[in-house]
Amino acid sequence: MNNYTFSVIAGLAIALSPGLLNAKENLPNLLFILSDDQRDNSFSGMGHPWVQTPNVDSLLAKGIRFSNAYIAEPTCKPSRASILLGNHQRVNRNGFSSTHKMNMKQWQDSYPALLQKSGYTTGYVGKWHIDNDGFEISSLFDYYNGHYSHGPFYFEHQNSDGTKKLVTTNRHHTDNALKFLRTEHDEKPFCLSISFATPHGSKIRKMHSNVSESASLDERLKDHPIYGGKYRELDIAYPLQNPEDPYLHIPRNVLDQDKGRNKTYGYDYKPASNKEHLFRYYQMITEIDQMVGELVAELERQGLAENTVIVFASDHGLLLGEYGMGGKGLLYDLTSKIPCFVFDPMADAKQRGVTRKELVSSLDFPVTFLDYAGIKPGPFMTGRSLKPLIRGEETQWRKGLFLEQLYTGRDSPAQEGYTDGEWKYIRFHKLPHPYAQADVEKTGITPVFEMLFSLKNDPGELNNLVDKPEHKVKLEELRSKCENQLNMLLEKRKQYTKRYLSN
Repeated sequence: MNNYTFSVIAGLAIALSPGLLNAKENLPNLLFILSDDQRDNSFSGMGHPWVQTPNVDSLLAKGIRFSNAYIAEPTCKPSRASILLGNHQRVNRNGFSSTHKMNMKQWQDSYPALLQKSGYTTGYVGKWHIDNDGFEISSLFDYYNGHYSHGPFYFEHQNSDGTKKLVTTNRHHTDNALKFLRTEHDEKPFCLSISFATPHGSKIRKMHSNVSESASLDERLKDHPIYGGKYRELDIAYPLQNPEDPYLHIPRNVLDQDKGRNKTYGYDYKPASNKEHLFRYYQMITEIDQMVGELVAELERQGLAENTVIVFASDHGLLLGEYGMGGKGLLYDLTSKIPCFVFDPMADAKQRGVTRKELVSSLDFPVTFLDYAGIKPGPFMTGRSLKPLIRGEETQWRKGLFLEQLYTGRDSPAQEGYTDGEWKYIRFHKLPHPYAQADVEKTGITPVFEMLFSLKNDPGELNNLVDKPEHKVKLEELRSKCENQLNMLLEKRKQYTKRYLSN
């Protein structure tokens, strides 16, 4: 036997050894649930005073909640692209105000692609909201059942006897997720990403077109256990804080509400329709909770629960009338913080039901998935794995977080910000819609408006302290950190462009 033959046989023996096979088999399954427009603290277990979410509350009691989790980009399309690719919109260019479409080079270093290449079965269900450069979404996953953009509220399903029935969007996507769990994966570990399209504002109108009357009047909802009337006996204040003139917070020359925001989110600018929005919004969250319960029950039924890590998040938060506004696309906590928790059945019992206050970014999610699978993150993924925090391990964590918002439609200003957990700095720039790529590569620009908030003393971010002399030192500190982070991001953008976007 020559040395080459011996090496091959030895290599095969190592590759096929029971220990390594078992290590592969013991890799955890990953279930990632992403909601849409859901703000932080919108589950009962996170402190919401009247919403009923027993299934999520149960997972929170057994999992880890991250109470300072921020979305990298607080609008739909760029937030989702950033989670998949693991980097800021400023780097990957996917967003509403950019004409870029994600190419296959970029996709190959996304978390689903890296997991798939390492032996995971990948599934995707629900809303897809990223423009692709000439390839089919279904080709990216082992199992795909979804729709581009917001989709309908009602889907038509066929009963076993051939008759048809209407089901809600949450029901539709959950049925497809259950199908994946039951029939669409084998003995390999899997990663299933479920992208609910609720409680997005588009569903407020599609549920029942008249937003000034009860959706319970709709014939399609009258017998539904949730949408048929849940919460409607409650006297909900309009809005959750007293309505104010939005220009007391952001001047008209920075964000002119009459150029689209107060039309797109018009229901939040009137008392009757705002209250109706709240009813429908929290009904959808309650239905999400029901769907989460069904998914967990299916994992338990199949004996998968003890080896499946569940991560829950939203693509951004939402204003529901606060500051006299509706919608997202701003760096307030109400729009940029998200509900985030992880249930890791393999974590130590001491970690169950713990709330952690570290600053977490949505860019941490893909790195976390890959860490659980024993895979190195993509070369331009800038987040950190949450696994050490989930497992209660000692680790040095970030002391601050860069925030950005590059949607410029409806007169929205581009924004950059920085938070250290106790303070937050935000600056505003006026850019065209769509912008030229060179527009987001500039530094040292004088902002048209700035904000400084003490999150510790003013968690509602109502008192802008930017002009207060006693806070000048803190302002300069956060300005400097924000600019330094932007410069680092722009350098990464140059390297990213060479690797993924050069011809």
